[in-house]
Amino acid sequence: MSSEGSTPPSSKPAGGPGDGGGVWRIAQAATVFLVLGFFLYSLRDLLSPFVLFWVLVAVLLPFRGTPGHTLFVVIAALLTGFWILDTTGFLLAPFVLALVLAYVFDPLVDRMQGRRFRRSVAIVVLILPVLGGLAAALVLGLPALGEQVGELIRKAPSALRDLADWAESMQERFAGADLPFVDEEEALDRLRMLSSADLVSLLEARWQEIVRRIWSGVLGVGRGLGSALTVAGYVILTPVLTFYLIRDYDGIVERLRNLIPRGKREAVVSFASAYDDLLSRYLRGQITVALIVGTITALGLWIARFPYAFLIGAIVAVFSVVPYLGLLLSLIPAVIVALLSGDVLASLLKVAVVYGIAQGLEGSLISPKIVGDSVGLHPVWVVLALAVGGFFFGFVGLLIAVPVAVGVKLAVVRGLERYESSELYGGASAGTG
Repeated sequence: MSSEGSTPPSSKPAGGPGDGGGVWRIAQAATVFLVLGFFLYSLRDLLSPFVLFWVLVAVLLPFRGTPGHTLFVVIAALLTGFWILDTTGFLLAPFVLALVLAYVFDPLVDRMQGRRFRRSVAIVVLILPVLGGLAAALVLGLPALGEQVGELIRKAPSALRDLADWAESMQERFAGADLPFVDEEEALDRLRMLSSADLVSLLEARWQEIVRRIWSGVLGVGRGLGSALTVAGYVILTPVLTFYLIRDYDGIVERLRNLIPRGKREAVVSFASAYDDLLSRYLRGQITVALIVGTITALGLWIARFPYAFLIGAIVAVFSVVPYLGLLLSLIPAVIVALLSGDVLASLLKVAVVYGIAQGLEGSLISPKIVGDSVGLHPVWVVLALAVGGFFFGFVGLLIAVPVAVGVKLAVVRGLERYESSELYGGASAGTG
């Protein structure tokens, strides 16, 4: 019995290697990472982050199931994805744009399909007018915009002289009110001394530079073959990709759903459903609001006989998708046109009245009815997401900014809910119970 009771000495060596095995495994991992790090550093000029990601996945395979493995792989995958967006954003733009269009139009196609339309016919009926409108805007709108900008440039010298006369009349009217930090006489002299020819050449050069920067910023490339290929991608590839993505949208979603591990499928599908509901309500509501506000602004300026009313209305519709910031951006061209018009004060008053009515209706009636407070996506969060996405990833960043912001917002809300229902948050009450 005593010999059987002396079994602990035999179990202790087994426990010793077990404890030492964990330490030995950590030492092995540290050695492997150290050697691998030196090796990869020596090949740093030949490796890309994409290759490094798969090297990390292969190295971490023996550690599957450990607590930090999944988190580490997810972080590495996100960083690699950001690098891919930053490097090949101009190539991915047609694909991302097609995916956004497919997401927006799929519910409408489903409704038409429910009314005994074939899915392919419903896609063509819905997409063709949209693509036709975009093509017409590119073919007809851009040349018209160029002509109007050229006309504004040609009118600039006389408009500045009129502006100087108006400023002088304002100075005489408010002779006793000196503007701080401004020498009124010097400013008026500079306005009158501007050479018309020099001013026109300066504005034309600046306008060409602005167009080039907008072109490269939107497309992600400069001039030449890359730009031509990107334009071809937008014009030809995007409609084709949109058609096939909408046609197979439900099947793609179902296949992605089946790829989720069964143990986590319910939680992931629940999160995805909430995400889809929040994003779709925000996007469709905000786009509808922007179109209505742009139409009201265009009609108001047209009734007031303001120059380029429908062009400014289109700019308002585009920029109003971005809360708050869109108002400021759309005001800039309207104020410029007002300053270059004959009667500056009357033109500025027209802009103030029309914009005030449009924004008042948007804030008090249109947005509450269409978007509502149930979306819960704060405008400041949207503006921040668009600014960060556009700064780092250009046009593709602008496309994915709001979807990413919605996902982060929903993840934070779910995380807070789990925290508030956890033992850590209610530890005191749980302990007393």
